Amino acid sequence: MGHFDLHCDTLRKCLADRESLMTNSYDVSVKRGLFLSPWIQVFAASVPEELKGVKAYRHFLKQAEIFHNTAKENEDFCVFDPEHIRLDTCNGILAVANGTALGKKLERIKEFKELGVLLFALVWNGENEFGGGINSEAGLSKLGAEAAKRLTEAGIALDVSHMNRATFWDLCDVTDAPLVASHSNCFSLCPHLRNLDDLQIQEIIRRKGLIGVNFYPVFVNGESDCSFQELRQHIRKIIALGGEDCIAVGSDFDGAAMPVNVNRIEKIASWHENLRKHFSEEFVQKITYQNALDFFTRISR
Repeated sequence: MGHFDLHCDTLRKCLADRESLMTNSYDVSVKRGLFLSPWIQVFAASVPEELKGVKAYRHFLKQAEIFHNTAKENEDFCVFDPEHIRLDTCNGILAVANGTALGKKLERIKEFKELGVLLFALVWNGENEFGGGINSEAGLSKLGAEAAKRLTEAGIALDVSHMNRATFWDLCDVTDAPLVASHSNCFSLCPHLRNLDDLQIQEIIRRKGLIGVNFYPVFVNGESDCSFQELRQHIRKIIALGGEDCIAVGSDFDGAAMPVNVNRIEKIASWHENLRKHFSEEFVQKITYQNALDFFTRISR
């Protein structure tokens, strides 16, 4: 059962609680997820919005250290290599959630790429030196435009999930790069600002990017729980807009309260089974694994 998840916040929890990526009581632990094979998991290194400058940079480095030490010390965890996907192993990708991790030093982008970062969110929900998240009205700054250019040149994809509309469209004006909404749903089905409107979805599709369907019920139906059927509605909406090759998984494990029917990594199997009842095997493979793999293989060349 191949599985590729564009977003979890497990690194943040491991750092806060001094727990292991391998064995823990969180939504995601490597040991509990090894039934997924091949399995590729994006681990977001997130930086609290109150941290700035060198403090933000160091906070990122602590999470990157957990990620790489896990790979060094455990044969069941490795850093993602598109040319050598390991079976019965968690193939991990490091991502950045909040561009303040750079500490305002764009020259660190090279270092981040060397650390394995392949996905980068310039903003979180608030406003920073790069632009505005959903709780801000700010657009993309000059520094944000320059950061986007350098990240793209380094082969790091731009994650737009937390961006407000102004920053999103400003970004589209300054780069032709494919965009990733790692964990966002459809605004037309659930009008939350963290979701994407139809024009944004179509722009991501036009650029051959990715949209990771988020399991968080508040982004699915605006309530505290949701059904597989309601998740499928978001998938069908993206298909209707032409995004069959852009849909992926963006669970948001360990970042938000999950629905009862898929609140831990081991319950992913039941979600795959449900998808197979409603879509072809080929399509299920695309949205749960192949679309994301094709994208990251493409940008890693």
